[in-house]
Amino acid sequence: MTIEELKEYIGLKIKEYRKVRRITTAELGKLSNTSQATISAIERGTRFGTFESMLNICDVLEISLYDILPSDYTQKVNLNNSNEDKQAHLLLENLTTEEIQVLKNLVLNDFSLLKVLNRLDSQEKKHLTALFDSVLNKS
Repeated sequence: MTIEELKEYIGLKIKEYRKVRRITTAELGKLSNTSQATISAIERGTRFGTFESMLNICDVLEISLYDILPSDYTQKVNLNNSNEDKQAHLLLENLTTEEIQVLKNLVLNDFSLLKVLNRLDSQEKKHLTALFDSVLNKS
């Protein structure tokens, strides 16, 4: 499958799930923190969303990334694994070497912090992200 075919496939799957949920591209965009134009472009198969936006879109549609990927992309994962295991595996496969190193350091050195961050609700995460952004942009 070419990259263009993959974009088309993913776009069609997202559109199918969106229509099942009976929401518009504008509503999906708002709920997933993604612009309506990006949602439309993804559904037309002309672009990919960022990994974060794709996760947000899937979350709104109450599906996993595995639900929008062709089976040949997901067959490497053991079907006996839980859905969470499959999502973690897919996430790890898409990280850069640098991101994997950061993740290793976080898991090995700051696991208790990760557990606290995981318990934050979406609004608290947005506030924390805004705080980090403001600190990083002032440096």
